Amino acid sequence: MKRFILILMLLINVIYIASYLINFDSFTLNKLWIVFFLISLCLSILFMFRSKKQSVLSIAAIVASISSLGAYGFQYVISNLMG
Repeated sequence: MKRFILILMLLINVIYIASYLINFDSFTLNKLWIVFFLISLCLSILFMFRSKKQSVLSIAAIVASISSLGAYGFQYVISNLMG
C-alpha cells in the first residue's frame, strides 16, 4: 500500500512538472496543488524513515515534491510580478 501511494504521489508531481513546462498558464497556479505537494512531502518523509526498503522511491517522491513546490513558487512570483 505504501508503494502504491508513493508511486501515485510521484506520478502526480511529475504530471504537474510536465504541464508546467509545456504550458505556463493559470491551471498550474491552483491552490489545491500546494496542499497536495505539502501532503506528498510529509508522507514521503514519513515513509522514508519508517521503511528502509522503499527509501529510493521515497527520496524520488521528496525530490519531485520539492521541485514542484519550487516551480509553483517561481510561477507565482513571476505571475504576480508581471501582473
